[in-house]
Amino acid sequence: MTAIKSFAADGFIQRLPAEVRFFLIHGDDEGLAYERSQAIVRRLIGADPDPLRLVRLEGDALARRPEALADEAYAVSMFGGSRAIWIDAQGRDLMPALEPLFARPPDECAIVIKAPQLKRGHALRTAFEKAADAAAIECYSDDPRALAALVDGALRQAGLAIEPDARDALLDLIGADRQTSRAEIAKLVLFAHGKARIGLDDVRAIVSNAAPSPIDALVDQALLGDLAGAAADAARFFADGGDANEVFGRLVARLTTLHRLRLEMETGRDFDSAFQALYLRATPEGRKALARAAQRWTSASISRQLPAIRAASGRIRATPDLAKVLATRAIWSLASRRPS
Repeated sequence: MTAIKSFAADGFIQRLPAEVRFFLIHGDDEGLAYERSQAIVRRLIGADPDPLRLVRLEGDALARRPEALADEAYAVSMFGGSRAIWIDAQGRDLMPALEPLFARPPDECAIVIKAPQLKRGHALRTAFEKAADAAAIECYSDDPRALAALVDGALRQAGLAIEPDARDALLDLIGADRQTSRAEIAKLVLFAHGKARIGLDDVRAIVSNAAPSPIDALVDQALLGDLAGAAADAARFFADGGDANEVFGRLVARLTTLHRLRLEMETGRDFDSAFQALYLRATPEGRKALARAAQRWTSASISRQLPAIRAASGRIRATPDLAKVLATRAIWSLASRRPS
């Protein structure tokens, strides 16, 4: 097939070509990559598929046992019908698992892979871009026009209007990750229930980035190497009933944003021009914290950390009793390591 650009991805997903059986969804917007991979699965086997028709696999498991993918893909469905295998790559090398399938595509089974941003020339991306029955779909953070359409569409569906200054403030506070943006818009809609119009005070009262967050402070301290401060804030956060999933979600989002910034800066841009080029949004405090972290980390050092953070995030679904321990260890690990 070919590479599907981020702006064309939603249209492609609405009209999936029947001959495409391998889908790679990759990019720096983790929430958007998840949303689009989920949409593809639903287009393939329905919005509420029979559990026997959908198999979920993790990159860590396939890296240890590549043949497990072929075992699942070539298995015959007990009750007939098409099947899908949905894989979270987690930064792992999946080519050993995929090569037998590219050579002999399975009948009635599609492969959907969600992956982090892959540079042009990466083996996995190249394989999907060149194969006749595959598609590599990009997922990059919403540009201002796409973000405005997301906000306007959600509010229109909820029957709400929004004041111009409130809309501008909302657009400034969201956008780094599609899922997070949707969640913030949904919270705002719920908060405004019973009103006809959303005002600036509503946005300031409910949208997470409008005020300093304990999780933001915790993540900032970890990325800046403040081990004592990060450890104390992590203990306080969990003592107050904090959710480890939120910590991992914010860690992955912040590291991904920081990685994009560093890639731009390593081409010769300064922080401010890189920030503008990527259409990033942050409060003044958040922007200052990002600038300090961008001086401490490199794209290479972030690339070394992200797979472990994603793997730990995946583990808490299997071992929820260890969620707080895993999140605290991840914070300590980032704060205590030299990034260079």
